[in-house]
Amino acid sequence: MGFRLNVTGGAEQIDLDEKSIKNVVFGSESAADSNARATDFGVSMKVWGKMLYKLGGEGNDGTLGLSKWSVVPSEKADCYRNATVEVISAGQVVRKYEVPNAFVMEYSEEMDDETGVGTFYLHIKQKKDENDKVKIEGGYAGE
Repeated sequence: MGFRLNVTGGAEQIDLDEKSIKNVVFGSESAADSNARATDFGVSMKVWGKMLYKLGGEGNDGTLGLSKWSVVPSEKADCYRNATVEVISAGQVVRKYEVPNAFVMEYSEEMDDETGVGTFYLHIKQKKDENDKVKIEGGYAGE
């Protein structure tokens, strides 16, 4: 199983593929003290992966794009972007999550000078007043 992340709507498109992403968690959180479906709920995605640096101008470094997005101030419209995660199994897309007004809640990078491998963690949330625009697709027919 693998994952692909695509982020559009900002200064540059951000793409990460199966080689980079290790783990994805999609969540829909309602208030813990609610006894019914609350109107105040949140939709989020958390993504963990490896940093695969692009040297010598060979393509874009997706994690560089993520780190730049994480520091865009809330006053700028492009702090909200369209983020799509595809879950790949046996070469086929089996699930697709689209968060059209995502913003970065938390982003971190960790580098290890002994192994030379960097890792990243991305936590995005959907703009709360636009939760109804989140799309979850699956059950695709085989070709």
